[in-house]
Amino acid sequence: MTDHNPWRFLSAKTAFDNPWLRLVEQEVIDPAGQQRIYGIVRFKKLAVGVLPVTDEGQVHLVGQWRVPLSRYSWEMPEGGCEAGEDPLDCARRELEEEAGVRALRLEPIVKMDLSNSVTDEQAICYLATGLFPGVHAPEPVEVLRNRLVPFREVLADVAAGRIMDAMTVAAVLRAHHMAVTGEIDAGLAAAMLGK
Repeated sequence: MTDHNPWRFLSAKTAFDNPWLRLVEQEVIDPAGQQRIYGIVRFKKLAVGVLPVTDEGQVHLVGQWRVPLSRYSWEMPEGGCEAGEDPLDCARRELEEEAGVRALRLEPIVKMDLSNSVTDEQAICYLATGLFPGVHAPEPVEVLRNRLVPFREVLADVAAGRIMDAMTVAAVLRAHHMAVTGEIDAGLAAAMLGK
């Protein structure tokens, strides 16, 4: 199997544009030779998430109503990286704004494409450790609840489908893998795994 592009792009036009995203209609020739329109949502910000884990193996989760899904969601602190902003600075900002904590260590643990059949949205997730109090200051439109939950319970919630946010799922699974394989401090790993 090769990695060549079997699509031919003929033209593109913007159908919708706002500060967060742009909807582009691309006229293409698909791999079957048919001419058609392919709609792509182009995101203007990099998605950034932070999995904050205390020395005792507890995770700071943020709960909020997600309008597109019409349901409440428990997830890690997340936000959009402004143009020209360092993703690490964005992670620090979102961690303090949404969870009210700061971190001595922020380590990138996973990068991913989100819903890549219709969007170009990309994400980076960090593991935050060495936590200490900060200033909880969510944006005015963010009506947030905060919980401190043992990592093993968060992992069980991911496995059971009670936590479905893609970035949180990926970060929790990666952090679990890191704890099991010795990629993080042994004391923290033991606390996370309940050993």
